[in-house]
Amino acid sequence: MQIIISHVNTDFDALASLIAANKLYPKAKIVIPNEQTAPVRQFLAIYRDSFDWIEDTLVDWSEVTDLILVDVASLSRLGNYTDQLDAEQMTITVYDHHTPSGNNVKSDYEVIEPVGATVTLLLEEIIKRKIPISPLEATLFGLGIYTDTGAFTFPNTTHREFMVAGFLLEQNMNLEVIQRFSDYKLNPEQQHLLTRLFSGAKTYEKDGLIVIVSAHQIDEFLIELATITDKLLEISGADAVLTVVKMEKHVHIVGRGRSNRIDLRPILEQFDGGGHPRAGSATVRRSELDDVLAEVDSRLDLILKTAVTARDIMSSPVATLAPESKIEAAGHLMDRGGYSGCPVVEDGRLIGIIARRDLEKANQHGLGHAPIKAFMSHDPITVEPGTTIEEVEELIITHNIGRLPVMADGQLIGIVTRTDIIEVLHS
Repeated sequence: MQIIISHVNTDFDALASLIAANKLYPKAKIVIPNEQTAPVRQFLAIYRDSFDWIEDTLVDWSEVTDLILVDVASLSRLGNYTDQLDAEQMTITVYDHHTPSGNNVKSDYEVIEPVGATVTLLLEEIIKRKIPISPLEATLFGLGIYTDTGAFTFPNTTHREFMVAGFLLEQNMNLEVIQRFSDYKLNPEQQHLLTRLFSGAKTYEKDGLIVIVSAHQIDEFLIELATITDKLLEISGADAVLTVVKMEKHVHIVGRGRSNRIDLRPILEQFDGGGHPRAGSATVRRSELDDVLAEVDSRLDLILKTAVTARDIMSSPVATLAPESKIEAAGHLMDRGGYSGCPVVEDGRLIGIIARRDLEKANQHGLGHAPIKAFMSHDPITVEPGTTIEEVEELIITHNIGRLPVMADGQLIGIVTRTDIIEVLHS
């Protein structure tokens, strides 16, 4: 028997990849794991009869000879049937977009590439072979791409997602359906858990980033911890959130992040989990909440990438002006250097900032001969060399300023501008 299967807690990318893989392997049977995310269950409640598949509980696993894995490369993430699979006796094919890990199965053929969604890889092959797809299939494929790329905003998004999305639109992808099923609302029980996690959250400030860890225990299994964690990240404003929840006998860990300096995979892999740099999960079976929580707390440093600091991006040495410098002379200096502003220094002390707009204001009043001290900004906000780029960005936004002098031991050693921030954000 040839089957196509994905990971438990099946999301839209996994579901879309199952259907897309069947286009490439029409003789294979699609196997739907029994556990799916709530939005996927809602989708299947309406469209279940539109696709040809079987549930994993109905498979005779001893007869499986060809295993096609999509959106997953580890047998341990297939659910309760892992022990019934003999990888040595099967031909294994893998389509996945997650970073390879030590848990990956040894495959006979694999396509593992760092794109935004696994269904992108399959769609590229479908397009290449000119295999027709229906509007409903196009819509499901679009859901897989839209949800796994955060509406094309996650950093794992590539130009390839946009290319296949254009193809899907040509195949009459229904955007209204995509919007409806990608915006999941929490039920009362899930809202209650979110409230408990929010109220019990512990906040850590590490190297300029805010990381929240929250734990709770409930007697029953409650679906959509991933969505709950998404919403906790949203309402907390943190750079990363890790929820640790014991449900029945197992402890579930879900991580979400929003900063480029967050990579959740190293800590989740400690618990045989995985995912993306900013989204992933793990399940620790038959364990105690306090034990798992202590391990998570002790390993938080694993998720932090090295900070980019003011020292890393500042311009140095810095062109400066004396307070008695004339407006016209300051303008010439800025024109030659391409500066939008300059620090004003007197007797080695930073006393102000003169911006190009200050010069323009003076020139409009015919005061090009006046000293810049009459137009400069006093008591400028400064940063230290170790100030992180996140803190620099926050200061620029909060105070609406274009540049921050970098000070060390009372001396001006550099300057960071809006342009420097933009270059880092887009590099």
